[in-house]
Amino acid sequence: MTAARIKKLDPSGASLPQPSFRRGALLGGLAIVAYLVLTFFVAKANLSIQSVVLVAAVFAVLAISLDLVAGMLGLYSLGQGGFFGIGAYVTTILAGQFGWDVFLLLFVVLAVTGVAGALVGAMSLRVSGLHFAITTFIVTLVLTVLETNLEITGGLQGQLGPAFPDFPKVLSGLGAPVAWCIMLALLLCVGLVWNIRRSPLYPVLLSIRDAEPFAEAAGVRTSLIKVGLFSLSAAIAGGAGWLFSFLGVVSPGQFDWSVSLNVLVMVLVGGINTTFGPIIGAMFVSMFPVVVNINPWIQEILYGALSIAAITFLPEGVIGVGRRLLAGKRSGATPAATDARPPEAIAAGDPSVEIVAHGGEVIVRRAPLDEIMLECRGIECGYGRGPKVLRGVDLVVRRGEIHGLIGPNGSGKSTLANVIAGRLTPTAGTVILKSQPVNGQPPSSRAKLGLRRTFQAAELVREITTAQNVTVGLYDRIPGIVRRAALWPMLPSGRRDTAITQRQAVDSLVAVGAAEWASERVGDVPHGIEQLTQLAAVCIAAPDILILDEPATGLSAREVAHLARILADLRSQGVTMIIIEHQTRFLFPLCDQVTVLNLGEVILTGTADEVRAHPVVRQVYLGE
Repeated sequence: MTAARIKKLDPSGASLPQPSFRRGALLGGLAIVAYLVLTFFVAKANLSIQSVVLVAAVFAVLAISLDLVAGMLGLYSLGQGGFFGIGAYVTTILAGQFGWDVFLLLFVVLAVTGVAGALVGAMSLRVSGLHFAITTFIVTLVLTVLETNLEITGGLQGQLGPAFPDFPKVLSGLGAPVAWCIMLALLLCVGLVWNIRRSPLYPVLLSIRDAEPFAEAAGVRTSLIKVGLFSLSAAIAGGAGWLFSFLGVVSPGQFDWSVSLNVLVMVLVGGINTTFGPIIGAMFVSMFPVVVNINPWIQEILYGALSIAAITFLPEGVIGVGRRLLAGKRSGATPAATDARPPEAIAAGDPSVEIVAHGGEVIVRRAPLDEIMLECRGIECGYGRGPKVLRGVDLVVRRGEIHGLIGPNGSGKSTLANVIAGRLTPTAGTVILKSQPVNGQPPSSRAKLGLRRTFQAAELVREITTAQNVTVGLYDRIPGIVRRAALWPMLPSGRRDTAITQRQAVDSLVAVGAAEWASERVGDVPHGIEQLTQLAAVCIAAPDILILDEPATGLSAREVAHLARILADLRSQGVTMIIIEHQTRFLFPLCDQVTVLNLGEVILTGTADEVRAHPVVRQVYLGE
């Protein structure tokens, strides 16, 4: 299982997709040229056309800022109107009343709104879902009240925004400079999102959104990334306010709660988590009153009805529908899982490995070493004020050992796994990982010590491929994965690392026997392939210790046998494993030691034969 033991990215042998990159660069260059031509015509157009197009472009930037967190992280912020207002008012006040240079103010606005976003994010991200939306909504309400009542903002009447500087005479033929500024800002934002979506960070962001335990177990500091991306989103919204200030009067009504809701409608109508969906949605919402110039009451009713219809009947948005129509229906038989390489090949020439036959299957055993990889001392844990789920649990696991953890439902097995992995904090006792006490350390820190885990219900991102899910496991192995994301496909090092990452993901799927599913979305694969995918995602990082929570649940007899061979393969390479499982026929032949839990206490730790023979175990767990 070669891919499972790769310690770092190895550039040797990586074949870069140069023709694909060159073709993509050519198409991208042509698209940019076409966009610049369009910008020229807008800049030379009359004021009425400019007003419609530029307002739509500003709101497209604002919609992109929301989609950055709503689409990629599932954080539906209703604070974008507030950050939008901060950018516009800071620019208007400091330029109009204090004479600051407007280009210097752009950096001031980005810094101020970015810091404000980080502070709001750090406070708001303690909650999620509806509570997060309400918290950010309140921020917009508070800022609107301040903008309405402070003397420096001009109250309800607002203030006239600053004039955008003219081009030098040599460039005067290009038309209105503000049009170039706004259109180029939109192009820059599209490029930023485009690059992030094509970087290895993108599957990580989606895993934070859909499968946060999976991301944490892969070493991702999820809270830090959430705050950082929300800060970037707020800065972009502030930048949109900077642009908007050059288009006329800046007043509180332009940044109130309704703006945040309209921006959300833009994202949903165009297509959430798409590059161009927010632009299409912004065009619809901002241009609708101009194109449909009828009675204001009827216009509002019609706009509301169309928005509701679009969200209800086109939940994927305009872009999503277009993708579905272009993709068509898949055809062909679904591939089956292939067997991992024979365990006999692993043991060849290794005197520490023993090959034994069990139930017609070939099992590889490697003698565990004396080094203690994991130790739990006196672990106690409970939920709220209820009775303790774990009481005085001791556990010792040695290097290269498969340690089974069995017990009836409610005995505390999964709770103990969560304590070891760092998702739960014990009320008493100590967890020692590779001779280091790790109490209080989050899952991401324990992942850096070589601890990885899988989950009973596969924690994966269903809208991306199995190979993309597997790359999440390389999060802390890819240098600068966050820092380089904004420019990733434009950097030679980014393209190189992408090729290496993709190859390693496929190699890891090959190692678990699921290579034929590498390009299939997780939502389209059977349960057994989901289990193999999450196993490949943890093995790709070359862990020292694996916690497997009921890996055989829902698998057929053939798939269970296939899984046993993979785990034997891992053990032969020295990987230490803790396996929680109910199927003792699958578990016992693999285990060196088995610990039995009942009502949160350890009944017995011993070999599989000792566990089978113990009268209390036979009564409590085996039902005899």
